[in-house]
Order: sequence, then structure tokens, then C-alpha cells
Amino acid sequence: ILGPVELDGSAISDATNGLNTQTNQWAVNIVFNGQGTETFGQISQRLYGETSPRNQFAFVLDGSVLSAPSMNAVILDGKPQITGNFTQESSKTLADQLKYGALPLSFEVQSSNSISATLGSQQLQIGLIAGLIGLALVALYSLIVYRSLGFVIIASLIVMGVLTYITLCILAWRMGFRLSLAGVAGLIVTIGFTADSFIVYFERIRDELRDGKSITSAVEDGWGRAKRTIYISKSINILAAVVLYILADATVKGFAFTLGLTTLIDILIFIAFTHPVLQLLARTRFFGGGHRLSGLDPEALGAVYRGRAQFRAPVDAGGRTASQRRASRSRSEAERRQTIAERKLAQQSTDTRSTTEGDD
Repeated sequence: ILGPVELDGSAISDATNGLNTQTNQWAVNIVFNGQGTETFGQISQRLYGETSPRNQFAFVLDGSVLSAPSMNAVILDGKPQITGNFTQESSKTLADQLKYGALPLSFEVQSSNSISATLGSQQLQIGLIAGLIGLALVALYSLIVYRSLGFVIIASLIVMGVLTYITLCILAWRMGFRLSLAGVAGLIVTIGFTADSFIVYFERIRDELRDGKSITSAVEDGWGRAKRTIYISKSINILAAVVLYILADATVKGFAFTLGLTTLIDILIFIAFTHPVLQLLARTRFFGGGHRLSGLDPEALGAVYRGRAQFRAPVDAGGRTASQRRASRSRSEAERRQTIAERKLAQQSTDTRSTTEGDD
């Protein structure tokens, strides 16, 4: 129970913390002004000699008791000292509170906004929807550019999404992880990084096909060349995520964490899923035969850039260009449509030319 106010904060001239010369413990030193010295001297005379708690007085700030020391002597010089189990930090805090007290500040309201408690969840849902839209656009682009090969990209992204969801659920269960808006942004950005890796890999395979290699050889050689580029790219992403997580504040840590986590999952998916699936597809008739809808048709790949504005037509496994393959197919089709008499006549002409060349 607090008694009446006998001395207010305006009577305190200064308050500092320091070590007590006798006990070598931290204490708070107070200096009163003239009126405060006289009033506090009267208070000390009245309280000194009383039993606890009647010998206590309290320092109160904004209705809260900062300290309630006991009066251990009559103090007439206006320089009391508060001792106790203080640390350097706690003594400094009390000294600052006594020195500055309740500051005479007033605030003018410039604007007032009311934010719904469901705003965060709504923004999170919007972020997830944006991620799904980005995923759909990547899938559409993959199907347009890579045709049936785009389904490999879609399947890899689905597997990656499922594995990421399971990982986040485990982290939430075991470590109390919570997905923030920044974390959702990290997930969305990773979709683009993953699509870049697919493009590097598939274009490497197409380059090998343009050089006349078979589908199986192109997949293996393309993977051998593309994985170095992919590993370097992913290493840079992981390094950036680590630096952000260490140096950034809490609002950015969620972005850095999900970026690094999904990058590691992306590497795992490429090694354990995407490349093995392409190895299996290369052995099928549809992809291995270079069907025009497979995305691996050598005739639909275009010319090979040789540097210095020079291009070369793609060749097949037999070393033939696209024009040579078309001419061969035209001759085969013409021969198939010939009658028996036309075939015999053509054979006789061929034999005659061979005999003439032999005589020469």
C-alpha cells in the first residue's frame, strides 16, 4: 500500500550509478535540489528508526514502483545512495528512470489505420496463389517449347513441390517453423531458378543431337556438360541464401531459409529424378526415335551456331543433314510407288551405267 506523495521527480537534480566504496557493489547515487534536500531530510528523520515496512519509501513512475528501499540513516545533505543486489545494467536503468522520469511528451495523431487480424493469412493465400500461377506459366512454356519433354519438367516440379511440403511440415512439427510471406517469396523465386536448370539441361541435350549423336548418347553427354553449370548456379544460390540468413534481419531470414532449402531439394531432384527419367525415356521408341512431338526431333532443332555468325545444319547419327534425309526419304517414296516394269527399267539403266563405267 502506497502512502501520499511527499516529493515529486522535479526535486531530483541528478541520478547516477557507481560502485559503493565500502561494499564494492553497484549502487544508485541521487542528488536533490535545494527544496528536495530539505524535504527528503525531513522524510529521513521520520522514517529512520522505524521497523520494516514502516521505514520504507517508494519511487513510483507511471503508477509502477521502481524501487522501495529502507531508510538506514538520517540524510540531510540531499545525496542519498540506494544499495542492494544491483548489477551494472540494473543500477544504470534505475538511475536513468529516476533522472529522466516521465518525460513531458505528447503525440499528435496524423493517421489511424485498422488492420484485420486475418490480413496476414489473406496475404499468405495470395502469395501461394501467385506461386501456383507462376508454376502454371512455367508448365505452359515447357509444353510449348519442349513439347512432350515438358512433361518431364512438370513431373519434376510436382515431385519437388511434394518433397518441399513434406520437409516444411517436418520442420514445423519438430522445430516450430512457420512459413511467412518472405518464405513464400523464396518458394516462388525457386520455381524460376529450377526452370533455368531444366533449360540448361535440355538445351545441352539438343546440342548433342544437332552434332549427330543418338538420343541415349545425347542424354548422357548433355548431362555431363550441363551438371557443371547447374552445380555452379545452385552453389551461388546457396551462398546468397547463407549470407542473407546470417546478415539480414528477421523479416528476410524466412526468404533466405526457404531459398536455400528448396535449392538443395532442387539439386536432389535433378540427380535422383530428372536425369534417371530422361535415361529411361531415351530408350523408348517415342523419344529414342526422335518423334516430332517428343521435343527431341533432330529436324526440328534448327541450325547449330558455330561462332562468328556461322551456322551449320544439324546432322543425324549417320552424319546426314536434314536436306539429305529429306532427299533420301523422297527417293524411297518414289521407288515404293514404281510399277514392276518401271523398277526393271530403272535396274537395267543402273546396270548399263555400271557396265559403261567398268569399260572406261
